[in-house]
Amino acid sequence: MLIAVYALAVHTPTGQLFEDDVLRAADAIAGSAEQTDALDTLDVISVPTVVVAILIIFLIGAMRRRFLLAALAVAAIVAAMVTAELIQRYGSRPILLSHGYRREDKSFPSGHTTTAMALMCGLALVVPYRVRGLAVAVSSLFAAGVGVATVTASWHRPSDTIGAGLIVVGYASAAVAVLARCGKVRPAALPSPLGRGLRAALATACAGVAVLSFAGAGVAVAVTLLDAHPGEHATAMLTAGRLLALSGSASVAAALLGLLRQVDLGIDEEGTPDVPPGLHRPAGPQRGVPRDRGGALGPGADVPGS
Repeated sequence: MLIAVYALAVHTPTGQLFEDDVLRAADAIAGSAEQTDALDTLDVISVPTVVVAILIIFLIGAMRRRFLLAALAVAAIVAAMVTAELIQRYGSRPILLSHGYRREDKSFPSGHTTTAMALMCGLALVVPYRVRGLAVAVSSLFAAGVGVATVTASWHRPSDTIGAGLIVVGYASAAVAVLARCGKVRPAALPSPLGRGLRAALATACAGVAVLSFAGAGVAVAVTLLDAHPGEHATAMLTAGRLLALSGSASVAAALLGLLRQVDLGIDEEGTPDVPPGLHRPAGPQRGVPRDRGGALGPGADVPGS
């Protein structure tokens, strides 16, 4: 999927034409309040804040005695960031347009969006299952804001944010696969119907935002192609770019919730799965309690302490 997005957006004239139109539309609002807000959002992603966030994610896993889980979460974050940097630095972006607006910078994928989404995934991996939904809900809002801000600030093209999400999901899936291989993945479920319903509603909402945003981007492009008023094209193209970035971010959140659905990651040093009490009860008779052949307490059984 990553290769397909890269090929379509970067290595086709149609992809370059659309995305450079988005960049030109973003340049047209330079100095506006919305672009200033976007730059303020992007300023949150810095070396000190990222280092602190990674340390917090590792400490959450370590405090829960899931050291392998903590290490894999950090490894997935770092690997995603390094991969994005390597592709951006060494990936090719040929100029296929013979005329019109062209910008020759290599921007695929977005490093800021990769970082924000990787931190979201790392947090979702290490937190307890019962609060995973809340963690994804809060962190996905930040990740989506960063993705949209990169387009608004004219730092990145829409495909750059989608590529970032695909890289992050790939490494998150790899981390879960390693945990499964090591026997540290257990089934889990929230104890109350309300909790399970809210978790399902969150996943549905993320998927719905992804689909509706993508459809909205398509409508914005169609309006641009059919509209006879060129002066309004820039607004429609920028809207399409933002909606595609939002769709990519929401897709990552939905994929993450689907990947980790009813899954508890890691077990502590004593081998106890981290799930709410009462969900996993030992099978068979309890030690010290005699039973008859039917498995129930016999009518004349002597129970210690009676």
